[in-house]
Amino acid sequence: MKKVIGINILIIFMLLLNIPLIAQTITVEDSVARENAILKNFIPFSTPRTSGRPGSVFRISASGKRFFVEDIKQIKSYISKDGNIKGIMYFTPSEILEILNLNFNGNDVVKCEVEIKNVIREYTDQANVDKVLWDDDKAEDIVVDEKSKYYLIRETISTKEITYSFSNETIARLYRGKDQLTNLEAQGSGQVDFPYQIKRKFKTLHRIFYLDQKIGEKAYEN
Repeated sequence: MKKVIGINILIIFMLLLNIPLIAQTITVEDSVARENAILKNFIPFSTPRTSGRPGSVFRISASGKRFFVEDIKQIKSYISKDGNIKGIMYFTPSEILEILNLNFNGNDVVKCEVEIKNVIREYTDQANVDKVLWDDDKAEDIVVDEKSKYYLIRETISTKEITYSFSNETIARLYRGKDQLTNLEAQGSGQVDFPYQIKRKFKTLHRIFYLDQKIGEKAYEN
């Protein structure tokens, strides 16, 4: 009994001092998974594509399946040439498997240095989005399945060339796909923070990342 009381007192003491009872790691469920140094909150398309422009709507069913709903032509998109972008991004293991065919152990997010050449950013205007979806009642025509969640693509990032680089620590978790990577240190580049890299090139502009907004029948009800 004394031992149980002692444990309870210890737990209360730790809670009062705001000490975590269990060591925490960054997992795919944590919002920090999208706290990138670049392109904050952007999500990778499962494959590079020419479709999926800003103004497109998709839904996630109750079973987790994704379906394209409609490209809303009334929503206008604009283009910005953002030059080259380079910085740290975080991906879930399942995302890395989809976009690069690399298999990582565990559920922790995968840290990666991403370099995107000659970035084309497509984006939408909030006033136009609000008018089309809710002032003109377009959302009522789209949001028809109450068990699904609906999302509007607000921005996209397109390029003809993108490079993903990984540290030695991250590669230690890789159990399939290492043969696809180029080892810069092995090629005589000296010590590099992210020595393992994989490059993707396209003949035409392809959309790689997108930023979405959850939508409902009424404005900002979600």
